[in-house]
This record gives sequence, C-alpha cells and structure tokens, in this order.
Amino acid sequence: MVYTNKNVIRVMIITKDHRIEGEMHILEGSRLTDALNAKSKDFYALTAAKIWGVTDDRLVASPEYVAVAREAITAIFPVES
Repeated sequence: MVYTNKNVIRVMIITKDHRIEGEMHILEGSRLTDALNAKSKDFYALTAAKIWGVTDDRLVASPEYVAVAREAITAIFPVES
C-alpha cells in the first residue's frame, strides 16, 4: 500500500441546506485551490466534521467522516482552527 503525505486544512463548506466545518486532507505542498481544481474528484472528504442547518443554525450531526458532493457546494473557504 502506498501512502502520500498530506496537510490538513480546516474548511467551511456551504451547501443549499447545510454549513459543514471539518478537516480537509490535501496533498503536501498543495493549496486548497489546487485540491478544488482537481476535476477528477466528485466528492470531497472531511474528517472531524460538524454539520449545521443553514436556516436554523441547528447542529445536525458530528460525523468523524463525511463526503460532500462537489455539485452541492455553493462556497468553500479555510477557517482558523
């Protein structure tokens, strides 16, 4: 099995229905924009996630792992830890 070194970036993802904060793992030496421009990815994996409803700001779930569909993302940006 081959392992690659990755950096962890804390991000906020906004979708139509949810606000998701979690850790995105990207290739070492890459930027967030490099990971987002990888057209081969249909989903972005987040760990240590928290998911809130957009309309009521209610915590919906706190999964250790969640895959977010690229098509569902309205905005994504890095946040301070």
